[in-house]
Amino acid sequence: MNFERKRVAILGGGHGAHCMAADLTARGFMVNLFEMPELQHHLPELFDKKTIEIDGCIKGRYTLEKVTSDIHAAIDGVRYILIVTPAFAHKAYANLLKGKVDRRNQVVVFYPGAFAGLLFKTILGNDCPVIAEANNLPYDTRLLAPCKVMAYGFNDINIAFMPGKAGADMFEELKQLHPFVRMYADVLEAGLSIVNPAFHAGLCLFSINDIENWPKRPFFLYEHGVTPASVKMNMMLDQERKAIGQVFGYNLRPIEDFSGLPEGYSWKDLYKAIHGDISLTSISGPHDINSRYLTEDIPYGLVPWSYIGKIAGVKTTYIDIIINTYNVIHEKNWWEEGRNLKDLGLEGMGIDEIKSYLASGQK
Repeated sequence: MNFERKRVAILGGGHGAHCMAADLTARGFMVNLFEMPELQHHLPELFDKKTIEIDGCIKGRYTLEKVTSDIHAAIDGVRYILIVTPAFAHKAYANLLKGKVDRRNQVVVFYPGAFAGLLFKTILGNDCPVIAEANNLPYDTRLLAPCKVMAYGFNDINIAFMPGKAGADMFEELKQLHPFVRMYADVLEAGLSIVNPAFHAGLCLFSINDIENWPKRPFFLYEHGVTPASVKMNMMLDQERKAIGQVFGYNLRPIEDFSGLPEGYSWKDLYKAIHGDISLTSISGPHDINSRYLTEDIPYGLVPWSYIGKIAGVKTTYIDIIINTYNVIHEKNWWEEGRNLKDLGLEGMGIDEIKSYLASGQK
């Protein structure tokens, strides 16, 4: 079978998937978009017309090759399978793709990853293809209406590979998809470098009243939720995950990369960077405590950070406080429902064993 490098499958039906489908089509890629059969009813117009209208920093109307809920039709003959969904959907996609991906000729890329490379390797085992995971979406984007999406701006993003040794051959190839700035050592560094958990958690926690009361007044997180107190909390989360990274030999700088700040930034620097970014401040919401800003970033970001911190021997005081507080808010146990060491295939392993596994893909 011929696997064409200009043919991609995008799995997911949200704002990120819409924006990426339009962007890649505009740049000459042949795009198949897949949505789960049980969620297809949310996208009747897209399944009918196969056309996405995009505005903002990308403009135009673009018709996709396919819009389907048949996974075989979606990935047949494509070189790149791009999973553009919240992290809570990753396990379902791993189980869906198991036994269907050509591990020698296809590459699965996550936007963003949230340790998805480790999760996929755990579920797919020796049939796992090369997994690449970015640390963020390449766009600030929101759906405006059915088949209509706004691209507010572009994000500089980085990428990692599982196994790490695959990156030497694949980094330049994947730049045709997006202009990745740099390559992480491995997917653990990528997972610790996800922007959102240390970017949203403090802002959302300190804005819970506004989120719950949004029908009474407008709420824009990056405008109203950015206060001296909330960015100070974000800084503590960032410092704890950096301490974990240091034990594994990483120099983590996700907030600096995302916001253009120097290392050693102050809370005032972060406050000004967020408030001064029009691509962020114009985004409305979140309007629900069950928004992915809360229910994705905590269980699939902060929870695995904390578990990995225990392996590294690093105290995660503020990360744990945030998780426990959200347990109360959501009436859930995110420690149990979130991404744990068993999911990542790291249970019972030491630092040296983990580093070897990340590089080789073999235990």
